[in-house]
Amino acid sequence: MATPPLEHRMSLGDVELACIEWPGDGDPILMLHASGFHSRCWNQVVKHLPGRHVYAVDLPFHGKSDSPGEVNWNAIAHYIAALVERLGLQRIIGVGHSIGGYMIARAAAAHPERFRHLLLIDPVIVAPEDYDVARANAAGINVADHPVARRKNRWRDADEMFARFHDRPPFNTWEPEVLRDYCDYALKPANEEGYRQLACDPINEASVYISQAMSDAVHEDIPRIVTPTTLLRAKYTGLSINDLSSSPTWPGLAQAIPDCREHYYPELNHFIPMQDPALVARHIRETLG
Repeated sequence: MATPPLEHRMSLGDVELACIEWPGDGDPILMLHASGFHSRCWNQVVKHLPGRHVYAVDLPFHGKSDSPGEVNWNAIAHYIAALVERLGLQRIIGVGHSIGGYMIARAAAAHPERFRHLLLIDPVIVAPEDYDVARANAAGINVADHPVARRKNRWRDADEMFARFHDRPPFNTWEPEVLRDYCDYALKPANEEGYRQLACDPINEASVYISQAMSDAVHEDIPRIVTPTTLLRAKYTGLSINDLSSSPTWPGLAQAIPDCREHYYPELNHFIPMQDPALVARHIRETLG
């Protein structure tokens, strides 16, 4: 039987982040998940990396981590950079999906001496000119009116979640084991009525999407990403607040990062680690040599 991972809470001053650790050998692998999810969404990728030393973090406002005030991508980037220092890791293989890819990229710009390789999986880094459009769109959106804010947030258990989602897009494109992991760790403990709410509150998740419009500081960091980088990108069809399975990644990103190799997967959608965890694990093994 596999040894269960260790659970940590890491204090970073005014916030605590939850972190899962799979002890193992070799250079450490640090994984950051997508908006609305949690660290255990990496379980199936980790299963393809037996014996490797892996950390997976719940981003602020997600999972078991704290929700420190208003959502701000620059503040989250600061917390992740601080976490890298707090863990004391060196020669990190940084793996990030969606917002997690954005945060890993900024952590590597802040601490280039600590990272050996980056694997950015369809990161939420859009073209420089698109941030102006996103800011204009965000200015007219009330958080409570965002489609994500209206997610169902009253559940009996993880089984109810799984039954509701497994035939619905985009979840029907995922490997069932990944969806099971998402559901099993997505809910808070039951209240006195026996119902459970999402650990990532829909209002917080909607705020993550809206505040992305103010996250263009990443373009100041991109020239400072000297770490060799692998970029996995799904087919880009333009930004959308209604289709969360569409790729948000700037098609010119690989050319903007100083040392980057791109792999384009037009047959996949934004949820690459959920659709094909073995593919993601293969790319991680390649970075490990």
